[in-house]
Amino acid sequence: MFSNGKSFVVEPIRLVWKVEENTDKEAIKSIIVVPKKKLNLASTRSIVRRRMKEAYRLNKIELEASLNSKNIQLNIAVIYQEEEILPYKVIEEKIKLILGRLSEEI
Repeated sequence: MFSNGKSFVVEPIRLVWKVEENTDKEAIKSIIVVPKKKLNLASTRSIVRRRMKEAYRLNKIELEASLNSKNIQLNIAVIYQEEEILPYKVIEEKIKLILGRLSEEI
């Protein structure tokens, strides 16, 4: 996915994705990445990861519905690229922007 997938950045989050034919019942397979290079402490990485997971979980419903209707499976990686912890509201806004842009590009 990382070598031949597509990507874009909505600061401070980068999205990498690859479209495949749906072979499972899952429309989206996702991974949330918070690099140790950006946030050294495991506790801060966990905080950011939890915030990103929750924002993603609450906002992925529309994208899943459109993928199920098209019989497409989407593999995505959501990568945090900031060196400080952002508030949940900011992360949620960025996740919404990313998922909206992704649904337009598919």
